[in-house]
This record gives sequence, structure tokens and C-alpha cells, in this order.
Amino acid sequence: MDESHQDLGVLEDIDPSLEGGFKIQFNKEINIETRISNANTGPQEIGTLEQIKVKILVQGDQQAFENLKIELTSETDLFFNYIAIIDKENFKKIKEEQKLTIEYPQFLQMLIKLLNSSHKEPNHFFCVFFMQQDGSAKLDFIENLEYKFMEMLTLEFSCATEETIRQNVSFRYNFMKAKLQFVQNKLNDITSLIKLKNPSLLAQLNKVSMNSNQSQTSQNVSKYLGQSRKNNLSKFI
Repeated sequence: MDESHQDLGVLEDIDPSLEGGFKIQFNKEINIETRISNANTGPQEIGTLEQIKVKILVQGDQQAFENLKIELTSETDLFFNYIAIIDKENFKKIKEEQKLTIEYPQFLQMLIKLLNSSHKEPNHFFCVFFMQQDGSAKLDFIENLEYKFMEMLTLEFSCATEETIRQNVSFRYNFMKAKLQFVQNKLNDITSLIKLKNPSLLAQLNKVSMNSNQSQTSQNVSKYLGQSRKNNLSKFI
């Protein structure tokens, strides 16, 4: 096994989300509408649809877990990090207030089902995440019944601590760096093999790659110059 591939496995094992014996049960990017709430004006009427990484973890056995943790992070904003931890007592309160008909052991599968429905059927199921300026937030799971929107579930979240965010950003940076190294090593192996078996093909591939890069650079320069002309003209209008 490649050494960089081994590094990926080691990094996955030191994911700070796993601290305390938590195990990942769901890890997927979901389109979630995010809205910022203001104490004076209330939430935004129209939010922003973003791809949010939703990670669900449980502490203990999957069928008899003690705590359930939900983490919301973003690849476009590394410092976006919200957490909800739901134990049996929290769930009891949620069940009573929102009139759920399930017990705590079934809560995990319910969440996974709702998230998968939002991912596969966005016209019928979707999520809205409301963020307060004090760091608190809530996630609404909503079903579109054509004639009305029905809230299926609401969960309270809080912004992660600075230390948790720092650990998470550090982990994701190092993991991506190791992943990039793995891909680079794989590319070097393929390049060496082609060079050995068919040097002319390698030269052709390099030429195509070079032309593609030059074309992209030209497009970027043209776009930049066009924008610069537009900005300069706007000064005289």
C-alpha cells in the first residue's frame, strides 16, 4: 500500500469529531437554505442555498447509543461549524414538544431518512438553517405538501467553540494536503509507466495539457482585461 494512502487512513482515525468514542453514521453534503436571523428584523425572507456537510455520529452501539451528535460544516467556509448533541433527555423534550411517535433508538434512522429525502427529492423535502447573531441556530426539516409547507422536525444548534473550529480546520487542511499528495504520487506512477511503455504518447499528453493550460490562462487574462476596461470606463460615466 502507498505510504500516502496509509497517511489518509491514519488522518481519518484522528478526526476530532470522533473524540469521546463517537462513530460516524452519516456523512454527506446536503443542499440547505441558510438564513441569518436578526433580533430586531427577524430572519431573512430569502436565504442562500448552500452545500452543507452533515455529519451524524453516535456514542456507543448503533442500536443502543448514549448520545447523538450532528455537525454542520462547509467546504466554502471552513469556519462555519455548528453542533447539536442530543441525549435521551433532550430527545424526550423534542418528542413531547414536536409530537414525535418514535423512541430514541429510532431517532438516528429518522434523521438519515429525512436528510436522504432532502438530497434525493429537493422539490418535496428541504432543510432551512436559521442562524442567530449570538451563535445559536436551528435546523428545520420541511415537507412540501403542494398546498402547504409542513415542518417535520426542528433541531437546536450552537456554534462550535473556537478551539473545536481550530481543530476541525487543522484536520481538514492536513487531510486535503495528504489527499493531494496521494493523487500526485499516483500521477507520477502513471507518468513513469507511460514514459517506459510509450514515450511518444506521454509527449502528446503533455502537449495537450500545455495547450489546455495556455487556453485557460488566455481566457482568464481576457476576462480580467475586459473587467478592467469596464471599471476604467465607469470612472468617466
